[in-house]
Amino acid sequence: MIDSTLGRTVAHRLRHSRVIALGDRKSPICKTPALVGTENDLEDANIGAEIVPFIVGYDSTSLPAKMKITGRGALTMPFDCDNPKWECQLNHILPPSLEEADSGVRGRSNSGVLAISWQSLMHDVNLLELEEQPEIIAIVDALQLANHPNKLVTAISAIRVTFPSSLIWCPGIGGPDNLAILSWFGVDLFDFTRSRQAESMGYILTQDGPRKPHAEYGESCDFLNQVDYWSKELSAVKIAIENGSLRALVEKRALNSPRLVEHLRHHDRLMRAALSDEIATSELLSKESSSVCKLVKGAPLRRFVKDGTILRCNSAISRQDPLIADWIHRIDTKYRTPKEQSKVLILLPCSARKPYSMSQSHRRFRRNLRHRPLHEVMVTAPLGLVPRELEELWPAGHYDIPVTGDWDKEEIDNIRNLVKSIVANNEYELVINHSGIDLEISEIGVETIDTRIGESAGSKSSLERLNLASEEAAERFYSGYRMSEKQHLLIKMKAISRWLHNNDDWLAEAHVGGKPPRWKILRGKEQLAMWHPRDGRFAFAKGTLEMLAESKTLSEVHLNDGPKLGGDIFSPMIKKVAGDVRIGDEILLFRGGQLIGSARSIASKWEYFGSPGMVAKTKHRL
Repeated sequence: MIDSTLGRTVAHRLRHSRVIALGDRKSPICKTPALVGTENDLEDANIGAEIVPFIVGYDSTSLPAKMKITGRGALTMPFDCDNPKWECQLNHILPPSLEEADSGVRGRSNSGVLAISWQSLMHDVNLLELEEQPEIIAIVDALQLANHPNKLVTAISAIRVTFPSSLIWCPGIGGPDNLAILSWFGVDLFDFTRSRQAESMGYILTQDGPRKPHAEYGESCDFLNQVDYWSKELSAVKIAIENGSLRALVEKRALNSPRLVEHLRHHDRLMRAALSDEIATSELLSKESSSVCKLVKGAPLRRFVKDGTILRCNSAISRQDPLIADWIHRIDTKYRTPKEQSKVLILLPCSARKPYSMSQSHRRFRRNLRHRPLHEVMVTAPLGLVPRELEELWPAGHYDIPVTGDWDKEEIDNIRNLVKSIVANNEYELVINHSGIDLEISEIGVETIDTRIGESAGSKSSLERLNLASEEAAERFYSGYRMSEKQHLLIKMKAISRWLHNNDDWLAEAHVGGKPPRWKILRGKEQLAMWHPRDGRFAFAKGTLEMLAESKTLSEVHLNDGPKLGGDIFSPMIKKVAGDVRIGDEILLFRGGQLIGSARSIASKWEYFGSPGMVAKTKHRL
């Protein structure tokens, strides 16, 4: 009997990578990423189902051949079968170079496993019309696609967002050396093929690539040792997904080979292009990648993270991260200075400590900058510019980068371009430059005062010049004007709301009260929200939901007709999603056109239709 109801629960999400619990969610058999083994693998090593939950076999007695997958445990609902089975036919596969040709062969299987090739992605329009998502998708020509870097990441991305609940397997290409990067792309299942090849040639396939065993330390290339390296890397990747550090691990592993660097660059380019039409145009994508970019409908980024999460930017590869591109693009094109601070721009250097205002250097700066209407913006790599009011947000308040005082040409050019854009977009009349980056009036178009003159930012004389320039600017542009702390805080909250939610209409009649750092946003005596600086978010009160809905401040999730909302939000409940949704976003819930509550998203928008688990946790019910 063939079973096609694989039990899956998403435990952790990060971009397209996920840790998915397989089997009964109360007692899962395994968590992905995991391996698909063969009977020979199990004969040669005692490998538990927590590492190898599936066994694959092939039947070539008839044509086309069939692929059969067997589960090792009660993986399928109602969890009363210890060896569920799936099978599909394997049709003739044309090489990716013949993508214009169409063999006309359409492989179909209702058994829960589906074999897909580049040709079927290019020509089989029925793939988008499957009644049910397959449990497992095997990209059967992954080995050939791996020699075409753009095609591999394009295929994986297209399948990942089209079939959110399916487990993706790329037979023959996985290893401890690329497990992290393939998981980052969205691959869930791997196999021992490359480890077996390494074993036959006298090599060990490690997390750093293949190498000869070291005889003096008693190393060997036997299969048990190969499995041990798999086990260690599986553990490292799962932990990295759970704590949000997978990108740093990916950047390390990408350096294992030039081809992995190519794959990562192509994937970053595809995800950057998904951010906006303007970026997509500049990335010069292939026809296939452009089609996938439209399908993706936004990169799977976070807007909020837990306190303590660090974005590590230790190499030039980090600059290609779509998360960095998203920040830079928004500063370049959409950021608008608070109107109360729109005349004088003060450029300051960043600091190793985040947020910057908590550092000793910035405390010294603030002692010499006593006028709140002067707008402070930090100059930094890799984000370029960080306005003071946004310094607590992700990723500005959470990144870590080597601080040596050295800038390369790309970093300097990026900063200069952003300064030019922010000045032009916000019509500043004066720039006080304490950043140490040389800026010319002819370059940015407005009067510029250099307060460093080649000295360090914290030297006594440069701080005196900063103080003098700021005092003269305040007298020149804001003579007699005083901005109270609470007024300054409200300006900050409005700027944050515009950045996070694209408008600040709900703050039109608000004021700031309470005690730092968790300020209350009030309208009269009614509390609208509370600011959580450690999370970089607003915690909205239940009574604010109607106002948020009227002002279109939050994205909307419309639910299908059903009983009164009593729990959290799962994919089958969803009828429509309006707006961009990222992990951590607050969303408004509607049913039948009526506002019924709010929730916090634990998934990106691409998962909202077809995810195997919860997509949002309910916060308020009306």
